[in-house]
Amino acid sequence: MLPPRTATIVRARTLAPAVRELTFEAGAPLAFVPGQWVNLIVREANAAPGAEPLKRSYSIASPRRADATFDLAITRVEGGPMSERLHAARVGDRFEMSHAQGFFTLTPPRRNVLLVATGTGVAPFRSMLHDLETRAAAQEEGARVVLLLGARTAEELLYREEWDALAATWPGFEFVPTLSRGDGGWTGRRGYVQAHLAELVAALGGGDAVDAYACGLQKMVGEVRKVLREALAVPRERIHHERYD
Repeated sequence: MLPPRTATIVRARTLAPAVRELTFEAGAPLAFVPGQWVNLIVREANAAPGAEPLKRSYSIASPRRADATFDLAITRVEGGPMSERLHAARVGDRFEMSHAQGFFTLTPPRRNVLLVATGTGVAPFRSMLHDLETRAAAQEEGARVVLLLGARTAEELLYREEWDALAATWPGFEFVPTLSRGDGGWTGRRGYVQAHLAELVAALGGGDAVDAYACGLQKMVGEVRKVLREALAVPRERIHHERYD
């Protein structure tokens, strides 16, 4: 097993009322596959002998970079010991971290791609999308890619401006936001992500023409997988998921 590394916060910004993005510098470029995650680890100085350290997993929310930095999107959970610590952390604070891990990774697309996320479930897709855009530019064409992102309100649509900009420059990409509690000023789609799956899968060529990825809370992921398999005939092996609660 590879030894842990130390990551230092070099930037911080607010993405949504309860979500903070932290940019870490890892000392040397972080080797990872888009979609993977890292553990952040805190060992309390006054912990009892043999006590387990505080450890939480976060998906890498950025493309691979030469400057050894990477982004994590952190939702503040009231009473959550790690999330509250990270929301209070400052530039220069250091954390122990694992190397990148996980199997929720992007398969080289042979079909069109549907990405479905809610909340910070969009974090691994940010890494995947930058990778896909680079491939599409190199090939001058490629699979169509749709990002279906659900949130309660417009201010909770993470990286919204980035997705709009990507759609404006990448012909094969479409950003589809939907709100479950949008106010009267919202003119886009409404409802949970599940409600829009049939239309989007059909537009991508049907269940046989799609690779689907879902990331978010367990309840959403379970319902999305069920609709894709049972109602839309997407083969089980083409539905990839990662869930957290």
